[in-house]
Amino acid sequence: MSALYKKLWRTIGKTKGQFIAVAAVVTVGIAVYIAMTTAYFNLNESKEKFYRDHNFADYYFQVVKAPQQVTKQIETIPGVTGVTGRIQKDVTLVNDYNKRATARLTSYSLPIEQEINNLQLLTGRFFAEETVTGRPGEQPTRTGDIEILVDPQYAEANHLDFNDTVTIVAEGKTVPLTMVGTATGPEFIYLMKDAATLLPDPRSFGIIAMSRERAQQLLNLQGQVNQVLVTLAPGTDAEKVAEQVKSILEPYGNLADYPRKQQLSNAMLEGELDGLKASSRFMPAIFLGIAAAIQFVILGRLVRSQRLQIGVMKALGYNNRQVILHYTGYSVLVALCGAVMGTLLGLALASVMSQAYAIYFNLPATIGAVNTQAILYGIILSLGVSTLAGLTACRSVTAINPAESMRSEPPKGGGKTLVENLSWLWHRLDTSWKMSIRSAARNRSRFAITMVGVVFAVGMLVVSLFTIDAVDYMIESHFHQSQRYDYLIRFTSPVKENELLNINRIAGVNRAEPLLEIPVKIKFNGKNEDDSITGLEPGTTLKRLRDPREQPVEIPEEGLLVSQRTADRLGAKVGDTVEVETLLGIGPARYAQVKIVGINRQLVGAGSFVSLDQANLILQERQLASGVMLKMDPAFTAQLEEELEDMTAVSSILSRQQELGNFNQNMDAMVYSISIMVIFALLLGFAIVYNSSVISFSERQRELASLRVLGFTIKEVSGILLKENLLQSLLGVALGLPFGYLMVKGYISAVSTDLFTMPVIIYPTTYIYSALGGFFFIIVAHLLAVRGVRQLQLVEVLKNKD
Repeated sequence: MSALYKKLWRTIGKTKGQFIAVAAVVTVGIAVYIAMTTAYFNLNESKEKFYRDHNFADYYFQVVKAPQQVTKQIETIPGVTGVTGRIQKDVTLVNDYNKRATARLTSYSLPIEQEINNLQLLTGRFFAEETVTGRPGEQPTRTGDIEILVDPQYAEANHLDFNDTVTIVAEGKTVPLTMVGTATGPEFIYLMKDAATLLPDPRSFGIIAMSRERAQQLLNLQGQVNQVLVTLAPGTDAEKVAEQVKSILEPYGNLADYPRKQQLSNAMLEGELDGLKASSRFMPAIFLGIAAAIQFVILGRLVRSQRLQIGVMKALGYNNRQVILHYTGYSVLVALCGAVMGTLLGLALASVMSQAYAIYFNLPATIGAVNTQAILYGIILSLGVSTLAGLTACRSVTAINPAESMRSEPPKGGGKTLVENLSWLWHRLDTSWKMSIRSAARNRSRFAITMVGVVFAVGMLVVSLFTIDAVDYMIESHFHQSQRYDYLIRFTSPVKENELLNINRIAGVNRAEPLLEIPVKIKFNGKNEDDSITGLEPGTTLKRLRDPREQPVEIPEEGLLVSQRTADRLGAKVGDTVEVETLLGIGPARYAQVKIVGINRQLVGAGSFVSLDQANLILQERQLASGVMLKMDPAFTAQLEEELEDMTAVSSILSRQQELGNFNQNMDAMVYSISIMVIFALLLGFAIVYNSSVISFSERQRELASLRVLGFTIKEVSGILLKENLLQSLLGVALGLPFGYLMVKGYISAVSTDLFTMPVIIYPTTYIYSALGGFFFIIVAHLLAVRGVRQLQLVEVLKNKD
């Protein structure tokens, strides 16, 4: 080992505390980069492979009903590579565990491999070929059990096993089905009933797959389909093809059409991927940037303190390049240690994240693979940042002359500080404060770097704890302010309002308010957007709406409260008149001109609102309702559910309490991730303050020893260093709180989607906890850094070494 290498190891040994602290910051930066990049890569690769292997549709078309043969006509359109016609409809599902839920019945033809959006079997077997009997010329009769596949999450949540019976309500009749296995498909990766659902609830919503012939038989759609899936050749103009397909399907009642990117499961998965991608770039940049700044300060101090040694090395024949590389080696070793530890920690975090994603996403392909590219880039990133910091900090070596280095470095120029110019304040400060202020003012670069590091650390604490505030606000807004009902009952088809008397008479019903939900297409200035319009009584108390400024807004007697998403996409504003086309699926489509009188904003999902009378007017009907909201006496909820179970006209029963319970069950993963973020933020703040304190102590040993000789106690000497730390750290805390707010806004804009957004809500307690966290790592770092005051060798330090 050469002399320079031995000297480097001795330097690391003398500054091991600083070395470990800065290596820990690099470790966290690399760990976050590898974990998030690996999770993003694996999740994206699994998604792409699953989509490719199972022929995920490029476009969806929903119709009232169309003959199966229409697919042959669509196949002739240039650019279309595949067409599948199928049945898909939500039906009521009854079971002993959850009473009544919703199943999305989806049909498939065998062999299933030829289908678009084909299934991957996970357990059991596929449903068997149909057994058909009957004489020639007579209606065929299908015999045997109706076999189905269900999604694995629904099967697990409802304790279903092979050959168990699942009961649905189809066309007003209860039908038993036999489960023969579990399966998933590319459109069922993230299972949510609709965009208004806050989180997946596998107990109350699941997928049922069966043969197309059986689905047609159950839903009285013999020889018909109500959904057409299309795949397109690469480079095809999707909008042009969609227009041609819609013209073919127009006689059969076009209800909706949308590309793959708007399919709910895919949209939620893409939103998660976008958030991961943004975080994998944003978070590591903070840690590695602060680590580089710390190394810059450490090496700059080493070069100044070892000025005499550098002169000797040059006198012995070492050139500038060798000396610079010697000191840069300190940064390189920090980078290597951080990269190795960060890789190990990152792989462990990636495994945890993969397990969390496996819970929420139905991706059967493994998402826990090791991403060697991320590891390689992490090592390169660590080495690159640290080496750059080292080379930049060691540039002053070239200016050191061997002869001049033998003399002590001349003291820096003095001069009054800003506070000294404020005589009314300066004269009121004691001696220790004056010394601390002067020391901070004469080390401006270190002061600035420490302050910036604290700003980022406190800002990260705000970002970490903000999630709790946002979720709490969403729960309060969604479950307590907006949804004030206890139950939302939906019917299989619209009924007359007077038929709701049967529900009103149920014991315990304190209030019942009808609603009418209509799927529509809203058109304006040549643009159109699929939406839903909900009709409510003006003055309704069980559903509250808010405008974009979070102010309450009432249901108007006339006019449309359009959703903010629809208004933005159409470019419409208050006062504009839009055309509404109904897509109800029963009866002919209706058209109406409606004036926009307001805009409503919902944190979850979307939807526009009108009065109940106007909703009926749009349908050219009177006194229709598709559901009812109920406010219940808690003592009678069990009786209500029992009576509703006997009503086959009820399609779904949504309990606000059950939905809130499902949300709370999914909070564990969030608390876990918040805890990790808080630990990382505290580590970042600790490392920057600790290194600043150690450097300050090392540079001022002679001064501190002199104070001890003059009679200052250990506590008083430590207090001088603490006050210097507080000057830079408290300013960092004060600036870090508003900076955290800006970080939150940037993060939310990066991860928000059309379906879901988190409000930028930060409670005062979050700022208080973040500030306390800042004070905590400042005090801990200071106490560890000034332990040397007790071991200060006064005689040795005060020796004149010149």
